[in-house]
Amino acid sequence: MNIELTDQIKNLEKNLIVTVPYRDREFQYKIFLNHIKTYFNDDKLDKFINVKVCFLEQNNDKPFNLGSLNNAAYMINENFLDYIVVNNVDFLPLMSDYSFSEFPTLLIKHGFNNLPMKPSKKDCKLVVTAPGIEKIFLGSVLLPKEVFKKVNGYSNSYWGWGFEDTDMRNRLLKNNIEIKYRNGIYQPLIHDNLGYDVGENNNFSLSKYHIDNKKIFDEKWQDKNNFLQDGINNFKFEVDSDVEIYKNNRFNSIFEIRHIKVNF
Repeated sequence: MNIELTDQIKNLEKNLIVTVPYRDREFQYKIFLNHIKTYFNDDKLDKFINVKVCFLEQNNDKPFNLGSLNNAAYMINENFLDYIVVNNVDFLPLMSDYSFSEFPTLLIKHGFNNLPMKPSKKDCKLVVTAPGIEKIFLGSVLLPKEVFKKVNGYSNSYWGWGFEDTDMRNRLLKNNIEIKYRNGIYQPLIHDNLGYDVGENNNFSLSKYHIDNKKIFDEKWQDKNNFLQDGINNFKFEVDSDVEIYKNNRFNSIFEIRHIKVNF
């Protein structure tokens, strides 16, 4: 291979981190793990993209903090990545474009409607229809490295359930960063929903996590520059374990999967 062609290939190469944050979701984790091995080995990506899927497991007894897990994934892989995709463990990609973009991008379009979720306190289903995609930034989202740094990553302030995604969308919009959209098809998996409680006669109400995080969100965004004090610049964590569970040379690139437990 001549030097000129080698340089062209290097310019094409991109390093992708797909972070899958979770805790207490062994059912969904096992399904996602088996699915993603096949998905990225079946030439669903440009042959010059190196893919590292990182399952980030919160390894403590505190309420779940999805934003902090996303920050940990970024910080652990900062020297490797060109862009990061945050993919919920309960959304399986069936046909989605994970290629690089200079813009933050919502990858999922099909799979939000009639999203099957069940509240955690009773074994009954709550069907939630998502709002228009132009109002959300969750499920499977792409963030280029420079954008992630510019908005200071995710907020670390939302515990238990919800609003870290809405907060990220605000960070992008307040910085005049355009959000792009793709037509990804995903299969949602049924999962516990800590945003709702179940009362008598299976009536649903907002959970304490939902109410508390909405209050935090409203208070934080009274100051449009709040993101400067809450994100990767003030987040501290420890890696309890980092295990490689799969690695394969696919075409001209590398595909690996790691399971990382973090504490904060």
